[in-house]
Amino acid sequence: MPKHVFFDLDGTLTRSRTLMPAPHQELFRELCKSKDVVVVTGGQISQIKNQIPPSFDGEYFALSQSGNHAVAKNGNVLWSERFSNEQKEAILKFIRTVHDEVTLPVADENDLVEDRGSQISYSLIGHHEETGKKEVFDPGAKKRLAILDAHKEDVERLHAVGADVRPGGTTTFDFTIAGKHKGFNITRLLAHEGWRKEDCMYIGDALFRGGNDETAIGVIPTHAVKDPYETFDFIKSDLL
Repeated sequence: MPKHVFFDLDGTLTRSRTLMPAPHQELFRELCKSKDVVVVTGGQISQIKNQIPPSFDGEYFALSQSGNHAVAKNGNVLWSERFSNEQKEAILKFIRTVHDEVTLPVADENDLVEDRGSQISYSLIGHHEETGKKEVFDPGAKKRLAILDAHKEDVERLHAVGADVRPGGTTTFDFTIAGKHKGFNITRLLAHEGWRKEDCMYIGDALFRGGNDETAIGVIPTHAVKDPYETFDFIKSDLL
């Protein structure tokens, strides 16, 4: 049984940008008392706290922005990365290209791009769009993977300046510093804490090829789930 449990956030611990339900909070609290719990997400620390109530502060490690902003249980920042101006300009150019090409109707054009510092996320329909609409927009990230496949040269140009892009969450493209993805930062935390990989487990809903959890595969043992309900069934039956 693992001693250190890593979780994706959206689609794994909670629905996209929604508060963890009370019954799940009870199980999460039990788990935090018996294991080291690590939340790994593309979102910012503030977004994690919007989804996991403040009563859990000090109970888990937070690897935000795909782990490029890492905060210990006690609130100390372990490390924090930033994009260069060149990387940011290249990412925004890529976003403009895709945006102008897909021409999807959106409720708020100002809700499409979030610059989080070491991660920029571009939602095709809006970060704050209705949750149900987001969940059915692109299950399995097939639409977004097809867009990336059609823009291989643009993706290569991004990589040349030190930036990577992959599908994230339910509707987004997540842009990160090249090579500094979830798997890289999980490895970084293991080294920092002196944990053994065989004592760890990563749980996520996007462990498929091209998914935003894929980089955890081979770093530590993984367990795939479909949604938060499956996650908490697994917690109750196998982790507590």
